[in-house]
Amino acid sequence: MVSNEVLRPTSRISAADVQMAFDYDTLSLVPRLASTVEHRNDVDPSVDLSVGHLALPLVSSPMPDVTGEVMCNTLAQEGAMGVFHRFLPIEQHVAGLKTAVASAANPARVAAAIGITGDYQERFHALHAAGCRVFCLDTANGAHAQVGRALEWARSQDPSCFLMAGNVASKEAFSWLEDAGADAIRVGIAGGSVCETKTETGVYAPTPWAVYEAAQVRKRALIIGDSGVRTPADMCKLLALGADLVMVGSAFAGTKESPGRILMVEGKKYKIMRGAASFSVQQEAGRTDPEYVEGAETLVPYKGSVRDVLQRYSAGLRSSMSYMNARTLGEFRDNVSFIRIG
Repeated sequence: MVSNEVLRPTSRISAADVQMAFDYDTLSLVPRLASTVEHRNDVDPSVDLSVGHLALPLVSSPMPDVTGEVMCNTLAQEGAMGVFHRFLPIEQHVAGLKTAVASAANPARVAAAIGITGDYQERFHALHAAGCRVFCLDTANGAHAQVGRALEWARSQDPSCFLMAGNVASKEAFSWLEDAGADAIRVGIAGGSVCETKTETGVYAPTPWAVYEAAQVRKRALIIGDSGVRTPADMCKLLALGADLVMVGSAFAGTKESPGRILMVEGKKYKIMRGAASFSVQQEAGRTDPEYVEGAETLVPYKGSVRDVLQRYSAGLRSSMSYMNARTLGEFRDNVSFIRIG
């Protein structure tokens, strides 16, 4: 006879254990102070890293169809940061990184992604010799022992390097990765437009909620809100909730600076965007017959220069800050108020 315990595997979970999370569309910012900011250009949305200064708290995602050398160089010139993707041979990665660093006014605004297994040590050494000092340990599940070991190894090679890691989606995972030595942590899992982790694994947490969780326990590491950012409003919400930086992918994928060629479909311009775990990206990385695919492939409308996208996001953030009578991001977080919608 089968016991009731076997038939009811969720009996250990009570309703009180299941938290209600909020997402971008169920959260809104509300001003409750009379603003004395006369113009949005009077605010300063910059952020300081231990290795440099960003005029705009935006970072590009290390996806193969988002960030190459041209994107890195342009973002650095505009005061943001690009993270050069890792899905190419080391020699090409180094050559592109050298070009971006050499032409960037502030080399600290150029970062490079490495993995946590395989050639990551060789890639780290080659990129470091080329002048890279900001590294992103790029993997889907940041709360993993392999990430901890990779962080420890990278730190032992050059203690002054700035190390990003992730992704995580809970305060427990954030604290674990912070204790493991990450300087900045990507927060958000399965919210991206070409990520299929949610449908394939059931693992998902809305990025705004995950950023809020991380902000409650953060001791020193920077919070990078990463996943599902579609508009300047989404960026503003993550920064208001406690993110120090916001990482975007699709917003940059359709620009002329992203890798890849422009496609014409029925008279309209597009660019391709693929998830890091998509079939074709895995094939290009040497897996001729991937046994598991957790990323989609899609077309995004062509948007022209990334500078236009940056201008829109900067204007939206500055306006949001002025609504909150905030001249700095710190004041923005102190003055903002939230309401739940729906």
